[in-house]
Order: sequence, then C-alpha cells, then structure tokens
Amino acid sequence: MKYRYFGKTGLRISEISFGTQTFGWTTDKADAFRLLDYYVAEGGNYLDTADSYNDGASEEILGQWLRGRKRTDDVLIGTKVFFNEHAGPGSNEIGHSKKHIVHSLEKSLARLGIEAVDLYQLHCYDRGTDIETVMQTMEDLIRAGKILHYGISNFTPSIIMKMVMLGHLRQCHRPVSLQLEYSLLVRSPEWELLPLCEEEHIGTLAWSPLAGGWLTGKYQRNAPPPENSRVGRNDREYDQPGKRDGARTWAILDELRKIAERRNVPVSQIALNWLRRKSSISSILIGARNLEQLEANMSCMRWDLSDEETRLLDQASDVNAPYPYSFISSYSRESYTREA
Repeated sequence: MKYRYFGKTGLRISEISFGTQTFGWTTDKADAFRLLDYYVAEGGNYLDTADSYNDGASEEILGQWLRGRKRTDDVLIGTKVFFNEHAGPGSNEIGHSKKHIVHSLEKSLARLGIEAVDLYQLHCYDRGTDIETVMQTMEDLIRAGKILHYGISNFTPSIIMKMVMLGHLRQCHRPVSLQLEYSLLVRSPEWELLPLCEEEHIGTLAWSPLAGGWLTGKYQRNAPPPENSRVGRNDREYDQPGKRDGARTWAILDELRKIAERRNVPVSQIALNWLRRKSSISSILIGARNLEQLEANMSCMRWDLSDEETRLLDQASDVNAPYPYSFISSYSRESYTREA
C-alpha cells in the first residue's frame, strides 16, 4: 500500500480507502468483518461510513468490528451527515441545521463506539442552512472534542471558496477535505473542483471510481444488465441506462477492455489505476460486497498503467468543457506559449 498526505492535516492516508455502504445491506456482519480485516491487513487505513447508510447499520457493524480489535488508532474513521430517507416534510432530522448535525453526531458516536470522529463530513450542500451557521457548528464540535477534522462532499466550487475565505476571515477551522465523484466517466471535477482543492491544500476522496459498476465491464451493449448489479436491481436512478450509457461510455469501455486483455487483469483494475495516476486525488474510495471483489480491486496497487495507456484512456474519456473553461483553455497565455 502507498500513502499520501491528506491535505494539510498532517495525516497520511492510504491510496485506497474503504467505504462501508454495503454493510447491513448486501453484506452481513460476518462478511463485513472479513472485508475489514483484509483491507487493514493490506495496509489500508481509512474507513468511510455515514449516518444514513442502511439506517445506521453500517456504523453499527463498523463499531462492533472496532470494539473487537486490540488497536483502533491505526485506522482513520470518517462518517457523514445530511440524508434521512425517513424524514417527512416537516422533519428537522435532515440537512445541516445545528439541531440535526448535533443529534446525528451523538448517534454516530454511540454506534461507532468512539469518542471522536477523525473526519466528519457534510454529505451534500444544504441550500436551506446558512453556511456560516454550519461552519460555526463544526467549530463548536471540534472545540468540544467530538470531531478532529471536518470535510465536505458534493459541494460546488463557489461554496467551497466561500468557506475557505470565511475560515481565514474568522480564524476558524475550514474543511480539510472534499469527497467528490470522479472517474473516467465523470471528469468534470477537473474543470474547477480539483484545481481549487490543490490550490487550497484540501484533501480529496474520489467516490464511485467505478461509476456505479459501469467501469467494471459487467455491462454490455444491447444486452440486459446482470440481475445482481446496481443497474439490474435498479438501486439508483443515477446509474440507470439513459443516465450513464452512450457513445462516450462505450468508447471508454472498449479501451478499458483492450488494456485489460493485454494486462490480463479485470477491467475494474484499469479504471482504478487511471485514478491512481492523478496526483490531485488523496485517496480512492472503493466498496465491496464480498472478499473476492475487494481482493480484485485492491490488486490495482500491485502494478501501474503506462504513459501510453493513460493517454489512450484520457482520449477515450475526454469531454468537451463548457464555457468559460473552453474559452480559457483556448485563449489563456499558456495556449499562446504552446503555439509559439
């Protein structure tokens, strides 16, 4: 396993992080324990969960595993707050109000069986709560010793920059990390999110690096998806055909399969290795339903893509940037320098 600095926290994080969303859903406790044991034995040190994963079952199973270990200080624990699928129209148990954050954190700490969360993440930008109020809540939790750092997930560049500036202005804690969707299929973070994080020394966790299974090679043109797959089970509308497939997706998959055949490795390892070459990513967040799947994906650490293979994947997955990124790319001073 290789490690990278996590923003400016001083923490070293493994290049592969492990997400526990399947715990209590498609993965029972016994299998979850086997996955966690294997991941840590391979050198992984960041475990990611959320209050909303399977009504807290993910946190509960992770907490049971932590209580059974002799050491817990060799792993970093991250959880999140925002979602609540049971919240009704008048419920305040959702979003990032101080009430919900504080109540949710207390429940998360109890389920995990720890005194403080290493990384407490705001799971999605909440338009209904003033960002200064949210930042003050996180400041209070850090001062109370309930969390060590806080991060954000699924935020826009403008809000992130506002948080950075408010942190400087008020001399308070700023988010240390961004968890963002990033893969060969989703490259829009390259336009602004990743450059911003690099400039402000914000750590990055890439979620859905296999695009909900689309980059594993399991889906075929003009064929129904496997029944035991996210698309086959209709787990999430976001991953369904019409949202994910198209000429660009199949071009990416064609290139992935060619490289996988030459390398004699699973298609998923090619997609993960492409991400490993991105210096702007602190850690790649993977999940697994079973040990076989986890072993196969973590094996991507044992070899590296060539420059030419990376170029071919970059080319196949290239997407036209919208304005103003396209204009800046065409007319920046660097463009004139290249022409000269």
